[in-house]
Amino acid sequence: MKKTNKNTSIQMVFGMCICGSIGTFIGASLGNSAMGSSMGLLVGMVIGFLIGTTEDKKVNNQIKEKGYTIKDIKKNEQNGEFIITIVNRLGEKNVVNVPKEQMEEENFSKDDVVYLDEDGMLEQAYDKED
Repeated sequence: MKKTNKNTSIQMVFGMCICGSIGTFIGASLGNSAMGSSMGLLVGMVIGFLIGTTEDKKVNNQIKEKGYTIKDIKKNEQNGEFIITIVNRLGEKNVVNVPKEQMEEENFSKDDVVYLDEDGMLEQAYDKED
């Protein structure tokens, strides 16, 4: 089974941005901004890696257990939302409403492997480049 590392990559970048900024500020106040930013980037990368890996484990478990794939996409012309039918490994269907903005961002298409996040929103399991 193919595994995702999408969240690990995103969280590492996010952690590096936040902690790099904090490290630069602390380093500048101590007179060594280069050391502060370097340490901030390192700490941010580690924190982002840990958080992202935890999220990816949850996603990979859901993919392994349920294995949702998109079977049908229809546009609701009244409100602009998309009605996406997903099917799990057991053949159980589930219908999810996806806002137009999310559809444009995620670029869902038929037979994509997806998962439901903690809010019940549909997300791509893998980056489109993978």
